[in-house]
Amino acid sequence: MADEEHKEESRSPGKRWSFGIGSMLPVVALCLSLVSLYTSERARRDVERVDVIKTDYGFYHDLAQLQLQYPLTEHLFTVTGETYDSNVARIKTASSSANDQDRAKLLLQERAVAHSIFTTYEETFLLWQQSRGTDQRRAELVHGDLEYFNEWLRSNPRLLWYWDGEGGNLYREFARVWDYYNQNVSKDSPTPKDPAGPFGH
Repeated sequence: MADEEHKEESRSPGKRWSFGIGSMLPVVALCLSLVSLYTSERARRDVERVDVIKTDYGFYHDLAQLQLQYPLTEHLFTVTGETYDSNVARIKTASSSANDQDRAKLLLQERAVAHSIFTTYEETFLLWQQSRGTDQRRAELVHGDLEYFNEWLRSNPRLLWYWDGEGGNLYREFARVWDYYNQNVSKDSPTPKDPAGPFGH
């Protein structure tokens, strides 16, 4: 009888221990799932930020390629009035021997580069709009680029003219950014528009 009681006592702690491990497994599994979810969400956001940076610098890379490809449109890439005037003077000297046909080609190139700049501006604006409700850090990064564009466009006489309805009329091709442009570029711009540029007579 004593042996049976001893066996019963020796089994009891084992049963209780087994029950404790079994009840802990779902909790451990839940914790591991939460950690995994948190880690994957952080990884997803990091990938999104990297994608934004790549996209952003892709824009600037494309613009830099335009500068290299069309050096006589350097004035469109300036962000100060002094640099703009200096570049226009140099481009006038470089193109002074151009005939009417050559000037027509240069004007077409200039318009195409201006169009590309406005396209990149609109793409940056849309990227900012898309990221505002999803990722604050991502939105801040893109908004910084957008503010740089605003200052660039606000300070460039030729780009202001190309956008303008009484100038190059390019605004018609970028309806999604009209209101933002009007509030952040044309509204506060003290820069006079340049209807001639380096290729005008």
